[in-house]
Amino acid sequence: MSININSPLVAIAIPVYNGEKFIAEAVESILKQTYTHWECHIINNISTDRTEEIVRSYADKDPRIRLHTYDIFFPIVDNWNRTVLHIPENAMYFKILQADDWIEERFLEEMIAVMEKHPSVGICSSYRIDGTVVNCDGLDYYQGQFYNGTEMLIKHLKEKIDITGSISTLLFRVSSLKMLPNFPEIFDTADFHCDTQLAFDMMSISDVGFVFKVLSYTRWHPDAYTSSTCVIYQTFFNGREIRLHKFKNINTDIRKEYIHHRYHYAYFLFKRWLKGDTKCLQWHHKHITRKFTTSEYLKAFWYFNPLNYRLIRLLKKLKLSR
Repeated sequence: MSININSPLVAIAIPVYNGEKFIAEAVESILKQTYTHWECHIINNISTDRTEEIVRSYADKDPRIRLHTYDIFFPIVDNWNRTVLHIPENAMYFKILQADDWIEERFLEEMIAVMEKHPSVGICSSYRIDGTVVNCDGLDYYQGQFYNGTEMLIKHLKEKIDITGSISTLLFRVSSLKMLPNFPEIFDTADFHCDTQLAFDMMSISDVGFVFKVLSYTRWHPDAYTSSTCVIYQTFFNGREIRLHKFKNINTDIRKEYIHHRYHYAYFLFKRWLKGDTKCLQWHHKHITRKFTTSEYLKAFWYFNPLNYRLIRLLKKLKLSR
């Protein structure tokens, strides 16, 4: 193992709770990195399985692996925020890897090369394998690896592109993270998709880098955070409402996008009510910050009811044909 101490130090964090099935693969993917100047801090959230035993076996062999076991159980987002407390003072870059994911061996080398070349880049991404598909695509290879942060944020808010992936897909510049108003609490506990929110926050204060290679793998399994809750309750409606509200004053287009999404969200809840999906409704009512008004529900029904939707399209066609 050869480490160039003059290279920028990367702080890697793995928050974990009962991760004995996959934690070894996650750690192995870090040990295989071609870029070797890193420290890996594993934040054990009082696991009751063999997680601690597995991690200690790695820590005993490599001093760069550090185990931190807490006495108080934290919800998942709060535990993610605890990872930030373990960033060394001299670390230039920060990466969070979910305990059931893994990264390609050139992840750090490829991303750091982009960020070193472009000092204003605070967040770097790449293609990832999400279960069985490759995503985070949509950028033009011939435009290079550097992108204006505000322009990328607007494209994401309009859903024209999505390169945020999962938290395992991204690498952050520590100095840019420290510019966030709530640092060291970089994850918003009110947003179930807080990793996407963090990516958007970083785009609002820094530029974006991208590597046109698959560098991370997100695992889908029955116990996974995403597959167990997000898909069942379609929590993305709530996360998008939070992000559009936060950035709605960027320009008039985003303001209109926010209003339109509010109607779409309200109509989604109306359909859940018709189907008697009480668990889904309970989740959304618990997490909605800005409750819907009667007017919003009425407008939502007008805009998204299939019959009215066809009528609106017909009226628009008639108007254009005149």
